[in-house]
Amino acid sequence: MNLHEYDKMSKESILKYAQKFVDKSLRDVLGINTCEEINKKILKYKGRRKGFFGDLVEEYIFGISNNNYAQADFKEAGVELKTTAIRQLKSKKYSPKDRLTLSMIDYMTVINENWETSSFLEKNKLLLIMFYLYEEKQNLLEYKFKIVELLNLLSHISNADLAQIQQDWEKIVNKIRRGEAHLLSEGDTLYLGAAPKASNSKSRRSQPNSIIDAKPRAFSLKTTYLNYLIQKFIGKEYTYSSLLNNKTLPLTVEENINKRFESYLNKTNYEIEKELGIEYIDRPKNHRRLLINKLLGATSNKIEEFEKANITLRVIALEKNGRLIESISFPIFKYKEIVKQIWEESDFYRQLSEKKFLFVVFQKTDKDYDILKKVQFWNFPMKDINSVKWVWKETVKRIKNKKANKLPTIKENIISHVRPHGRNGEDKIDTGYGTLEVKKCFWLNAKYIQKQLEE
Repeated sequence: MNLHEYDKMSKESILKYAQKFVDKSLRDVLGINTCEEINKKILKYKGRRKGFFGDLVEEYIFGISNNNYAQADFKEAGVELKTTAIRQLKSKKYSPKDRLTLSMIDYMTVINENWETSSFLEKNKLLLIMFYLYEEKQNLLEYKFKIVELLNLLSHISNADLAQIQQDWEKIVNKIRRGEAHLLSEGDTLYLGAAPKASNSKSRRSQPNSIIDAKPRAFSLKTTYLNYLIQKFIGKEYTYSSLLNNKTLPLTVEENINKRFESYLNKTNYEIEKELGIEYIDRPKNHRRLLINKLLGATSNKIEEFEKANITLRVIALEKNGRLIESISFPIFKYKEIVKQIWEESDFYRQLSEKKFLFVVFQKTDKDYDILKKVQFWNFPMKDINSVKWVWKETVKRIKNKKANKLPTIKENIISHVRPHGRNGEDKIDTGYGTLEVKKCFWLNAKYIQKQLEE
């Protein structure tokens, strides 16, 4: 294959050239001497240099030097090159290994930008994305490209998705303007995130309007939205219910949902069911969730925008006195895996920092009906992260000390705790230290969640 033979002025030529590499690896197209040269670089970095594979593709496949310029890689054609890993699941379906990092956020200059003329759009509005199949312990030279697509952020996605990405960008920038870059979280936004981007966890940068240094971050397409794009590229678009069935509703996800609920707030579930034509002979236990689905225009718990944005819907039932007594659980952790993790790369940290919740709040009454009190989007505030970090680190320490039966309780921390979440007391797994212990997970305390609802 002849390398570097494309017209750098033409996006069509660049795409056509890139698509020649589908089902091929670097070893398939580069000479023996070049592969040996690359192997020496691989041994030198030993996996420590993130983005190294992308650098190799730029240099050896396209003949362009690695840079951090504000312009796109192919500046004459306005095309930015991105390589990103995908995994193949047991079902043969492809899914993203990670988020798609786009461009670094310059805290000092981004506050002076607006969306239409932003450096983000200048660099990333036209993306050549080369998805390669990642397999653990495989040499970088063996990674095979599987999907190669040209994505125009301004025309190849729906108006609704574009409006949401714009709103996400504005939320990130407004937080930086307030001097809160150190409090940024991927959970703040839905499709476009502000992902940590540093060579080590201690790296910090100065920010405007604050003396507190912040983690370096980059704009990125979140993993769940990238997964949606992958399925679209391979012709397997989502068939879930969509919030956009009613075309008169606002375009962004949050506006759309708030609009759907606003006329039903402070009404009883019986009143709402009557308006929506819902009738029961025997009321099911999940009647609140069924009611919410009807309000959202969904036929199941799978909703396209929730899948794309990593939104978890939680039905919250306050007691008659307005008190919340149920804590919020997270997925079960495995004892043998959690002790191998570090905090900022742990499952729990990522769940807290990346997930968005939609709380739909009902309040019980003296009668047999509930009142729909509130609908609130919420993500974990990073100002509280150190308190939860203590719970996680203490959990790891106690497991290592063979005290997996005595993990942090609700009395030990005002925000989080650990307790069982298995089917029953016999639902146990190996701790890795010679004992079996009931399945457990992290919880956010009910009093803490109630405080968040009241703020």
